[in-house]
This record gives sequence, structure tokens and C-alpha cells, in this order.
Amino acid sequence: MCFRPAEMSMKVCPKCGANNKPIATECAQCGEPLDQMKVDFDADQASLDAMNMFAPPSAPAAPSAPQAPGAPTPPPAPGA
Repeated sequence: MCFRPAEMSMKVCPKCGANNKPIATECAQCGEPLDQMKVDFDADQASLDAMNMFAPPSAPAAPSAPQAPGAPTPPPAPGA
């Protein structure tokens, strides 16, 4: 089993639009203070799990039956 850390998004500077590390407190490019909002990843995951718990699993659609061959047509009458 492979351990993958939770994805963390980069902080985008509201002034210049530069990407900064998630732990940055100010923009590395222009020095603008960055939002210090804390994200509770466990709460986010719990809400996603709760939403998916009640959703029925989707099953693949069954393939349709092949078309039945048509009845053969009778040959034309001789001399018609």
C-alpha cells in the first residue's frame, strides 16, 4: 500500500496572482500578505464520505440484444 499525502493547493496572491507555498504568509513575488485561513482536511473528507455513503453505486448498463434477422422474402413467380 502506498501512502500519498493529502493534496494541498498553492496559495495564490490576490494582488499579483503569483503561486506561493501553502505555508507562506506573504507573497514571495510582491510581499502582499496572504490569507491565513486554516483548512480542516479531515472535516472536508468526512463531508465527502457522508455524501458518497448514500449514493447508490452505479452499475454499467447491460448491452442491448442483437437484432433478430428478418423473414426471407419468397422468390418471384416464374414468368412474372
